[in-house]
Amino acid sequence: MICLNTVQRVAKNTSVIIGGDLIFRLVSLVVTIYLARYLGTAGFGKYNFVFAYLAFFNIITDLGLQTILVREMAREPTRAPKLIGNAYIIRWILTTLAVASSIIVITWMSYPADTTTYIYIASFTVLFISFSDFYTTIFSANLRMEYNIMAKLVFKALSAGLILLIIFSKGTLMQVMVALVFSEMVKTLLNYSFSRKFVKPRFEIDFGLWKYLFKEALPLALSSVIWIIYFRIDVVMLSMMMGDTEVGLYSAAYKLSDPLLLIPSALMISLFPIMSASFKSSEERLIKTYRLSIKYILIIMLPIAIGTTIIADKVILLIYGSEFSGSATALQILIWALIFISTSSVLANLLVSMNKQRLYTISTGICAITNVILNFFLIPILSYNGAAIATVATNIVLFIASFYFVSKHLQILPIHRIAIKPVIGGLMMGTFVYYFDVNIFLLIFFAGAVYLMALLALKTFSEEDFDIIKKLILPTIGKISIYIGKNKKY
Repeated sequence: MICLNTVQRVAKNTSVIIGGDLIFRLVSLVVTIYLARYLGTAGFGKYNFVFAYLAFFNIITDLGLQTILVREMAREPTRAPKLIGNAYIIRWILTTLAVASSIIVITWMSYPADTTTYIYIASFTVLFISFSDFYTTIFSANLRMEYNIMAKLVFKALSAGLILLIIFSKGTLMQVMVALVFSEMVKTLLNYSFSRKFVKPRFEIDFGLWKYLFKEALPLALSSVIWIIYFRIDVVMLSMMMGDTEVGLYSAAYKLSDPLLLIPSALMISLFPIMSASFKSSEERLIKTYRLSIKYILIIMLPIAIGTTIIADKVILLIYGSEFSGSATALQILIWALIFISTSSVLANLLVSMNKQRLYTISTGICAITNVILNFFLIPILSYNGAAIATVATNIVLFIASFYFVSKHLQILPIHRIAIKPVIGGLMMGTFVYYFDVNIFLLIFFAGAVYLMALLALKTFSEEDFDIIKKLILPTIGKISIYIGKNKKY
């Protein structure tokens, strides 16, 4: 039986992660907007390429070992010093390899001298991120993620402050890179200092342990490679095939749609434990949770996709300015990927709760290959809009594959019936948005009201829906609000 104290620690840990991530994403979005406006399309393209490129080398620093370390320390806390000591040495070897590889590869590639220099400087973020994440392992194993969140928020406040100072003082992109390296270094030092509260590493090399850790981490390492190809290859291919300006226009649209993924993530934090418990106790309850999850995701994400498609040009002009007007079409395309990413997140959590996570890995592997192929053919024809189409198409493939596996092992869900009322409500809202040309903030407010009234008129919500919202969604929001309120000083 799980003690109340453990449950409270898990609840606090979850709330801290959600609250911290929300603040982190909001600050990141604000800084990204200022940076895009200041650097322009080409400069913003260089900036995004640098970190998309380095993301491929960040994989080398971990290779799935972090998750295995958390598991092993949670199972046998007395082994933590030895585990951390050996993992620390492994991390140094892998990180050195990653940083050196990132520098060597970009030197061999035919990129402009300034882009190459930016990567030389920014490659040190790989070093600091590697060890910052390593110390996070200790916090995660002890359910004390508030320490990592504090370090992340200090990093974000420092980096945001330095970048805004550089912008207002008419500084350079090189200074931005140095500021980010410095901020990552501060975050790493903070995480190191906090980690000393829990465990001190014992540097006792055990090659048998190394072999065991690598063997256990291999499937996770493979998954990491698949995910990075799935999520980052578009920017790298776009840069290689088209140029910095196209990367800048594509990234501007992508950066606006990406923060909205917090919505399905937060929802699944509430619903995943119910799915996992239901798999053991009641298949009927599991199916009901599955149906309701898809229903809520569609209710939330459909109006966002429809509304953004209609007012994308206004959104881009308001946020980035006229130089990024070309991003409007990319945003109109990319916003639809959110529908399929969000529903796929439900399917992924469902497969994991059913102990079928291997099937989701197969799905993402198929998508990684699909993404590379589609980008290879579409980018030369349609430029950054081709990359946006490839992203949406890839996520449709992910949804279809995941839906097939869930249907095979659980039940075929009649999604067309679940979606009909949100679609009708979304179209009614979209009609309102299309014909009423008012201030964009008023338009969003009234559009939300029209959509809600349409859903109520269509009797979309049952008593069961209201009861679930009351029991699940509101307490989660309450925990986030309480935590943020208590920790404003950070």
